[in-house]
Order: sequence, then structure tokens, then C-alpha cells
Amino acid sequence: MTEPPGAPTILIADEDMGFLWWLGELFNELGYRSLPALSCSQALALLRKSGRQVDLLLINPRLRGASRLIRTLRRMRPLKVVFIQDNGVFGIAGIQPAASIERPFGWAPLSRLEWRHKLQRLLKQIGIRAAS
Repeated sequence: MTEPPGAPTILIADEDMGFLWWLGELFNELGYRSLPALSCSQALALLRKSGRQVDLLLINPRLRGASRLIRTLRRMRPLKVVFIQDNGVFGIAGIQPAASIERPFGWAPLSRLEWRHKLQRLLKQIGIRAAS
């Protein structure tokens, strides 16, 4: 799939490789660039290598270095943050996310179409639009 010119970039940081890549595919299908990272240090290295600016960060707030990554990226430019939550409310002291999204539980079936709609609603809620 070819990304549209000017497509917003979404950095996704989570330790679950399957969920990470699955979310990235869904964002790409919706007209966004996705950059998946398994750790905060990998996220920073990926950004340095790609030279891209991040428009949205989806992050598991329990990742080691999550607070530092968010603060670093926010120093570069305004950044909206969405927390990926696991089975309840988790956060980072002093950081208010624009929204949060609940990770699917266990072996529950995932509907690709349902998640596309969920992500579209999320992006609309926080004001990030795909390139036309």
C-alpha cells in the first residue's frame, strides 16, 4: 500500500509485536503512516533513522522510558498521546493523554472492521485527519 503524500505519522510503542503490527496495518489502511516500535529506545532510534515528525503517539504507558519518550517528543513539537491500556486504568504521573484505547483481552476474537471503526472514531475525537 502506498502512503498518501503528507499522511500524518503515528508512532506506536508496545511490547506485543502482534498487536503492534496489527494496529500499524490498520492505520496504514486508513491513510496514515505508522511506525511500530517494541520499546521506547527503539522508537527514538526509528525516528532518528526515518527523519519523520510524529503527529500522534500510541503508547503502552507501562513501557520502560515511556514518560521520557513522551517528554522528548513534546519538546520537538506539539504531540497528541493515546495510552494503550491493559485491563484497567494505567497512566503516567504528570502526563495527560488525549485519549486511551483498551487492548483486547486474551483469546477474544478481533473484528478487523470493528477495530477500523474504533480507530477512526479515536482519530476523529482527537482531531487527527488522514491526508486527502
